Amino acid sequence: MTSFLLIISFLLHIIALYAIVQLYWKVKALNQPNTAEVTELFETYLQEIKEENDRLHELLESHQVNHINTSTQKKEKMGEKRINSPIPEPPPIENKENSDSLEASLEAKVLQLHQQGLSITDIAKRLHCGETEAALIIKLHKK
Repeated sequence: MTSFLLIISFLLHIIALYAIVQLYWKVKALNQPNTAEVTELFETYLQEIKEENDRLHELLESHQVNHINTSTQKKEKMGEKRINSPIPEPPPIENKENSDSLEASLEAKVLQLHQQGLSITDIAKRLHCGETEAALIIKLHKK
């Protein structure tokens, strides 16, 4: 009878240890950040930045072409005449009282609005930033 009780006790101990190990692995898996999700968020953020850079590049190129055209037209109008005018002196610097101001960073503003319960879309519209950027800030703050 004693050997039977020892065998049952041994089996119960094995089952309990197995359950503890399984729970440990589940808790450990929940605590690890989802790298695929963060990677996808970074990729969409980078894609948004690339698109914005392309738009800026196109805008700068069109501005340079306009600037070159206007400067060549001015040179043609002036011809070879050169105007000798004195270089104006810069205005004197006035001693105005400096008023220092403190402005919260974009991350702080995003987190503050998120705590107020605004959606990511509303936060992005209010702060004039991308939705992906706001989502990334919130996601990284949670980790």
